[in-house]
Amino acid sequence: MSKRTVIAYWLMPARDERELFCDIIRILYKEFDAPNFASHVTVFATKEDRQSPRKILSQIRSAPIRLRVRGIGFSSQFRKTLFIRFVPSKPLDKLIVDLALATKSPVKPVRDPHLSLLYKNIAVATKKELARTIKLPFREVLFDSTAAICCVSPTKVKADVEAWRVIARKSLRE
Repeated sequence: MSKRTVIAYWLMPARDERELFCDIIRILYKEFDAPNFASHVTVFATKEDRQSPRKILSQIRSAPIRLRVRGIGFSSQFRKTLFIRFVPSKPLDKLIVDLALATKSPVKPVRDPHLSLLYKNIAVATKKELARTIKLPFREVLFDSTAAICCVSPTKVKADVEAWRVIARKSLRE
């Protein structure tokens, strides 16, 4: 499968949760020589040749979104090595529909909203142990901003993650 450049739209956690996630990500990337990245939930992606991501985000009208934590998961996919799984919600679905309309793209619901903690091909036993060990001090996460990221798809290696560039941001607190 060839890689293509896309604009991914992220939901970003509020400060307190973001600081905790950054700490977890920092510990894991140092331990496993993995890429460092900002904590986020990818909610939408579209071709790079659409209108300006800044303009797209300016059209979004959403209050901050709370997502309920479903647990810590892991998979064999590089982009879902180790992650926090969330329960889908109506406000999240509305944000996705709004982004699809603003970008004139088809709506693709996020079936398994998640926030990655690690991108690295590691042993299943290690992922299982990490998922069992990580305990979050809250049951819900507040997301209070969005961002547009220029990236390649699919994300398969450390260099792909390290090449991500934030090209626009918007607070949902406005």
